[in-house]
Amino acid sequence: MAHMSRVWAAATVAAVRAQRERAPSAAARDRLAGLAPQAAALAAARAAGADGRRQAGADESLRKAMYLTCWGPS
Repeated sequence: MAHMSRVWAAATVAAVRAQRERAPSAAARDRLAGLAPQAAALAAARAAGADGRRQAGADESLRKAMYLTCWGPS
C-alpha cells in the first residue's frame, strides 16, 4: 500500500508541474490584456483609413464622369 501511495504522490506532482508549464503566467495574461485596447484602436484606425481611400476613389470616379460628360466627345 505504501508503494501505491508514493506512486500516487509522484503522479500528482507530475500532473501539477505539467499544468503549471502549460498555463500562461499572470504577467503574460496582464500584458495581453493591456494590448487588447491598442489592438482595437489599430483596427478602428485601419478601417477608417480604408473608408477614406474608398471615399477618395468614389470622388475620383465622380470627377472623371463629370469631366467626360462636360468635355468629352459630343
